[in-house]
Amino acid sequence: MLENNHSKSHQNGASAPDVDSGPRDQRLPLKTAENVRSELARIYRDGKFGKRDVSDVSRLANVLNIMARLIETSDLESRLEKLEKLQQS
Repeated sequence: MLENNHSKSHQNGASAPDVDSGPRDQRLPLKTAENVRSELARIYRDGKFGKRDVSDVSRLANVLNIMARLIETSDLESRLEKLEKLQQS
């Protein structure tokens, strides 16, 4: 499903085009909101140009949005901890 780069079928049973997403080492590490944004844009383009099934794009976009929120929350927690430490000094 999500780890599969090739959509095997649409909900109606038709085959989707294969997606050549390139070598694995060219993929972005999804460690920053900017990386997640770039990946989301790439997946959107894949769907827009028929390289990926729209239902796959939707599922992946949902996961990426969750990841972006988690990164944002983690960043805010880290910044808050630093501010609290400064205030205690």
